[in-house]
Amino acid sequence: MRFSASLARLVLAGTAVGITACSTSVVATDERSHDTAFAAPLPTRDQFDGAAEQQGFVNQPTSYQTVASQPTALGGEPMPMFVRRAESDRPLVPDSASVRRERFAETGPVSTDGLTQISFAQEGEDFDPTLTPDGTQVVFASTQHRATSDIFVKPVNGSVITQLTNDPADDSMPAVSPDAKRIAFASNRSGPWNIYVMPITGGKPVQITATAAHDLHPSWSPDGTKIVFCRLGEISRRWELWMVDASNPSSGSFLGYGMLPQWCPKAGTGVAGGDRILFQLPRERGARTFGVWAMDFKDGATSNPMAIVTSNDSALINPAWSPDGRFIVYAEVPAPTGRVEINQTRPTQSDLWMVAADGSAKVRLTDGNAVALMPFWGVGNRLVFFSDRGGRGNVWTMDTQSAVLACSNFVPPASASAPHAQPTSEHAAASPRSSEEMASAEEQKH
Repeated sequence: MRFSASLARLVLAGTAVGITACSTSVVATDERSHDTAFAAPLPTRDQFDGAAEQQGFVNQPTSYQTVASQPTALGGEPMPMFVRRAESDRPLVPDSASVRRERFAETGPVSTDGLTQISFAQEGEDFDPTLTPDGTQVVFASTQHRATSDIFVKPVNGSVITQLTNDPADDSMPAVSPDAKRIAFASNRSGPWNIYVMPITGGKPVQITATAAHDLHPSWSPDGTKIVFCRLGEISRRWELWMVDASNPSSGSFLGYGMLPQWCPKAGTGVAGGDRILFQLPRERGARTFGVWAMDFKDGATSNPMAIVTSNDSALINPAWSPDGRFIVYAEVPAPTGRVEINQTRPTQSDLWMVAADGSAKVRLTDGNAVALMPFWGVGNRLVFFSDRGGRGNVWTMDTQSAVLACSNFVPPASASAPHAQPTSEHAAASPRSSEEMASAEEQKH
């Protein structure tokens, strides 16, 4: 997801007790509970203009009472999905019957140290990349044509990009359906962030969620019938995981707590033939850094929450599955002093890692000399991600074959064979454990 000032504060709010905004030397310290750390409401887009945008990392005092809630048993009763809302000066969907599609010429792919740059924004940034199921096209959000983001698509090896959305608000976090016919994305065109679906060929977006909360990061089920996403809960004031039927979104199911979910593209990889859903979740005590978790989903119920990999001094975010569900890629944002350093709208450093789905091995994919975020793993071992290694945020790609081999045949770091694919132990891979076991382990440390 794009690290705009507002979204950066949301993503990183649970990573540590302090966030440093390097562009303004503003330091936000927070010794509050996990629930309270998520309590500050999102400012409006107007509040993020100019100097106000630079202050977006600071949690301002809230005027309402925070509800201190304990984790609900996964698979509990659904919470209300839709609420009545006041009329807005912007429609829920564009008035036009179709969204204008525009094409722009681009430079061809450029390879650097085994990595290949495939988008070339000269102003603004290209971010939130995802691939079509056949791996031939990359869909992404971009601000290179105006300050707010729209959704674009281009051939991975081509030079022409096509604009899919054209709205004054922000459209981001696209996800392509398994049949490659639809795109789900998040947009704040109705005020709060909500989930929309539109044809991949362009057309009128259909609003899937319509709450006063903020819904982000949609991900399709393997059969394309359901969408999982995260929501900033109106009652809990915590990031929640929700699931909705794509063809009948009148109600949704609350799945548990977490953020930035991704449904495993291969069905039946969970226990007893269920599906698996990845997400990031912060600790509720000590260093409140994000870790990578997974849970099973079958017959409308969730089970077997597992901590795949955690860290005491880094935030592990943006988890994504390999197409076969055997591996997970994620971004590591260092926070050695309990602070995540922010340069304008994103961390000053982050790297991509790969781990086996059971947490048994780790492979480092990028070298630490630039920001790498938002990975997506497509067919043919192609990984696309956001990076500023070229001096500006753009979409890059790399082949993960050597990393898969290194992870599959895990050996001590000195024997690792592939550049950008070095097994290492800079942070600990957690053996899959239940939430109760995790809580017990935390208690034993104190």
